[in-house]
Amino acid sequence: MTWNRVRGRLALAALGVVLPGCSEPDAVAESREPYRVGATIEVGAAPHGIRFSADGDTAYIALSGDGQIAVVDLAAGAVVAHWEAGDTPLDLVRVGDGWLVSQFRDSTLIKLDPDGAVVPGAVWNVGSGPSLFSPGEVRGETWITSEFADLLWVVDTETGVPVRSHATGDRPYPADVMWDGSHAFVPNLDAGTVSVIDLLNMETDATVDACPGPPGGALTPDQVTYVVACGGSEELVFVNTASFAVTGRIPGLGPRPFSVVVPGDGRYAVVNNAGGSTVSVVDMEARAVVQTIEVGQQPIVLRAHPDGERVFVANELSGTLVELVPIAETGDARSSTAASGEAAIVAGDAADNPNEIVVLGMIHGGHTTSEVFSLEVVRNLVREIDSDYWLTEIPPNRWDRAWAEYQASGIVAEPRTRLFPEYMEALFPLTRELDFEVIPTAGWTEPMSDFRAAYLDAYSRDPERAEAWAEYQAAAAASAEALAAGAGDDPRWIHTDAYDEAYDIRMQVYARLFDDELGPGGWDAINASHWANIERALDRHRGQGARFLLTYGAGHKGPFLRELRRRDDIVLLEVAPFLDRMENR
Repeated sequence: MTWNRVRGRLALAALGVVLPGCSEPDAVAESREPYRVGATIEVGAAPHGIRFSADGDTAYIALSGDGQIAVVDLAAGAVVAHWEAGDTPLDLVRVGDGWLVSQFRDSTLIKLDPDGAVVPGAVWNVGSGPSLFSPGEVRGETWITSEFADLLWVVDTETGVPVRSHATGDRPYPADVMWDGSHAFVPNLDAGTVSVIDLLNMETDATVDACPGPPGGALTPDQVTYVVACGGSEELVFVNTASFAVTGRIPGLGPRPFSVVVPGDGRYAVVNNAGGSTVSVVDMEARAVVQTIEVGQQPIVLRAHPDGERVFVANELSGTLVELVPIAETGDARSSTAASGEAAIVAGDAADNPNEIVVLGMIHGGHTTSEVFSLEVVRNLVREIDSDYWLTEIPPNRWDRAWAEYQASGIVAEPRTRLFPEYMEALFPLTRELDFEVIPTAGWTEPMSDFRAAYLDAYSRDPERAEAWAEYQAAAAASAEALAAGAGDDPRWIHTDAYDEAYDIRMQVYARLFDDELGPGGWDAINASHWANIERALDRHRGQGARFLLTYGAGHKGPFLRELRRRDDIVLLEVAPFLDRMENR
């Protein structure tokens, strides 16, 4: 192991990072207050939903008490226009080149043109009490709950038309939706539950008993956790987005916590206490309230700014919009646990300390029968590579359960993780022998997988698509023939550009024919979602002089290598030299 890699491990220990097999260091309390109040802007009566222009310079505030939208110049800190917006506008969202506005008392959605004028006839009834839209959109859709109709509506963001609905629990409040549109998490105020709705297959996956009176929540940026505010118990509850199990609680918030935002990198959550005049700031690592900020009477809606840093609060009784600014933006020094010389390398110069990465293409079940790429070969390769980090094809929201099960009993029951022999028979046992940190990076979700399987099955049996299906089958056969022309399951063959090119014969046709309709289950989309997690891990650890092992199904290797070759902060290591050294031992 190189000195850089040793220093990297010391740095991680100084930062409190726990590696498999290591004991957890004492938590280091951080005394810095994360936010300060920036601008306070008078906007009008009973402000609720907040939206921003694409450049982030303008805010649009639904004034439910005035029946208007206030247009706010954030740089000037002033309202520059008012748009008439019907009866009790509670929120708005961009649709096409105009806006869609919820009418809480009128049970409808109405459309405004780009200049804020009501579009005649553009009215849709969605049931009693349409409230707040989801904070984002996915593939041209956004979502809104109808509070007294117990419905979650899917809205087309090009036309503004509500296209379908799904039943929720009693009195649903605003939903948050996963990055791929696979799941909506809906807090049900009167039921004390969270409905988890599979949006791809339009069915309820789970109903989670959460807490008394949950009126709002948010997904963490890594999509591992849904954080729900509990108005009746003044706490936050954490729900895992794969198992839908409650994984933790944070007490001690202010009166009637109402909604949650988790901006930026997810270090902090901000919760508005609608029964008073404060917001609470929660340290998500320490799982504790670290700051309480006075913002105005009855803070009712929170929205994160597009810059990923600032948070804006609409105060219903004060009639104000308040900006919360990270204190680091003022130039104040952040307190840091990386004060030692060893820890400084975590933020080191990537040019002086480039990371190394080895990409291993896996054959999954094939490892259990292959003689040349057996599980023993996998284990010996991993030993030879001796990485500091292992980037795995395990979804981040499934890793904690799998690891806890292994630590407790040595048996992993988590269903997705169990599918991979290379993890069950290599990764987990080797954590007792080698010193590496596991980083789960897969973008896979079960609804996406189920939707993809059903879609391809229907496509294969559709007479009107017989010609296209035959084209795909021919490409699959040609790809199989090109792969067979190599050396089968020999790892030397698998780790060549020729292997990637042979695999691509099939997948290029697959992507062209199916990707648009498969959405997150399309070939390019799933590779992009995997890569986003991989890239975040590489960015987080750049400049450490560390070694990474990346293991995915061999078909993903080509797309990942193309992305890795674009980076200037890593050194790609070939697999063949490790095979040579392993065989010469």
